[in-house]
Amino acid sequence: MKFLWFAASLLWTAKAQFSSQTYPDPRLDPLSCRLALPSQVCDPSAVVSDEERSRLVQRLGQLLTVTSGIRNTAPACALNPDKNLEIIVAIIDKIGNIPSAPVDIEKFANNLKRRYQNFQDVGMCDTTVLIVNSRQDRQVFTVAGRDARISKETLKSAFERNIGHFKSGRYALGLEGMIEVIVAAYSNAHIVQVPTPEIFRPSEFVAPAPESSFRAAGLPNSVQPAKKHFNGIESLEIEEDDKVWVSVLQQAVARCGANVEELPKHVRAVVEEAMGLSLKLISDSRYNTIEEQVEGNKAVPGVRQRAWESAKNDVIMPLFNKYRNHILSSTSGQCPALSL
Repeated sequence: MKFLWFAASLLWTAKAQFSSQTYPDPRLDPLSCRLALPSQVCDPSAVVSDEERSRLVQRLGQLLTVTSGIRNTAPACALNPDKNLEIIVAIIDKIGNIPSAPVDIEKFANNLKRRYQNFQDVGMCDTTVLIVNSRQDRQVFTVAGRDARISKETLKSAFERNIGHFKSGRYALGLEGMIEVIVAAYSNAHIVQVPTPEIFRPSEFVAPAPESSFRAAGLPNSVQPAKKHFNGIESLEIEEDDKVWVSVLQQAVARCGANVEELPKHVRAVVEEAMGLSLKLISDSRYNTIEEQVEGNKAVPGVRQRAWESAKNDVIMPLFNKYRNHILSSTSGQCPALSL
């Protein structure tokens, strides 16, 4: 999806310019991308500073640990259980060799993505997201693989949330912000249900209403059943592609009621609330510490349980004791307000 942050005529500079066939691959040729080690970020023309580039590489790595433990639910990825979200950032000074020639950044991005994927068959599992930022062309274009399940609306929102950074030349910050939105959207699209950790048992503390547990910036993975039961309708097995939305609908009905006329509004409110929480979680150092502990010890049995046990002592219970009155009097079980 292409975005143009503002139109302006610029003098052409003699910096290197690339086509989709000549632009370097940061995973194979990091030196040409101005990095010492293979990574997911390429900036051959030094559009951003060395410090900004290094920070972007580090932040991208941190965010991808959030999705590394999430099983991709797309049917095309069923035979690739380890296949997960891949984000590549291509920062370029100018597309093409002719200064005043019209630029087709969409074509450039799609061709570059296909090349990065070794022109794989369209039916294969595709979770690659490529973000192209062209400075002189004043454009950003993001193309997302089918099985990442990230909508065009989400990609548009990711750009619009960060347009101020691009306008002011803070490209690294703009790209980092876009990546955060993309990671949150991927997490929400593929988290269906995760077993509740032992530390969240209701016996640990008394609250006015049961709470749902959250994991990896996703929607609540356990919801309270709707109080109103509908009789005479056979229970259908939920198809894999429908599970996320059924979970959202369950949450909307449980918290907001079963008024069919109001249901679309309630679904939107629940989704927006979850996305807001997602963005906050993946930017939170304490949550990232949990995921990094798990990612760094994936071969150790029960590592996620132990990471959450540590979080219980270091984060959860200290915060609960500090804000006990506020937490116990909260209204998180109520219908969320719809943002305008």
